[in-house]
Amino acid sequence: MILIFDLDDTLYDEFSYVKSGFSAVGFHLSSSYGFNKKTIFNKLIKILKKNGRGKVFDILCKELGIKKKKLPKELVQIYRSHKPIIKLRKETIQILNYFSKYKKYIITDGNYLVQSKKVQSLKLKKFFKRFFYTNFYGKIYNKPSLYCFKKIKEIENVNWDDMVYIGDNPNKDFINCNKKKILTVRLMKGQYKKLKVNKIHDAKFKIRNLLLLKKIIN
Repeated sequence: MILIFDLDDTLYDEFSYVKSGFSAVGFHLSSSYGFNKKTIFNKLIKILKKNGRGKVFDILCKELGIKKKKLPKELVQIYRSHKPIIKLRKETIQILNYFSKYKKYIITDGNYLVQSKKVQSLKLKKFFKRFFYTNFYGKIYNKPSLYCFKKIKEIENVNWDDMVYIGDNPNKDFINCNKKKILTVRLMKGQYKKLKVNKIHDAKFKIRNLLLLKKIIN
């Protein structure tokens, strides 16, 4: 059995990454413009909750009265390039150790450099055989594309139903995996934990703690 995991909100709390990035932006604006970094951090959290992620730094610069046109893009770069202060959930470490003899992979969407920095900060290399960053191959291979799943299937020379995929986002994680009879497991954490979807899009199993994988896989 091959275990494949999503990254964000599956192995760790993605909001902790957001807060880490906001802290880095706050530090930059404090050292370069004299703003209070805690004030900046709180403003960013407030903007995020009200407006979502799309234009957080544009709105921040407008609120601060900074008219430098390139600054929002600079802040995005600082956010993406910072060394994140994040950690695995306790149950994540326990389950990865429990399945230490299983071959394990990660498939994750998002900016390649950002995701690879997360992998480094979370010290995941000791747990996983390989990491697949879908954007590295092109955005058309983001989930629900099975492109990276096919690569794993070929590497391991297994059938589709020899694979298990654990993710959190029913909008994209499971629909095509279900069609191929990959065993799908949805972790009910993060921003999608309360999202209700039809049977086609949802995972075969839903769990609230990764430790429950023991019962499903065994």
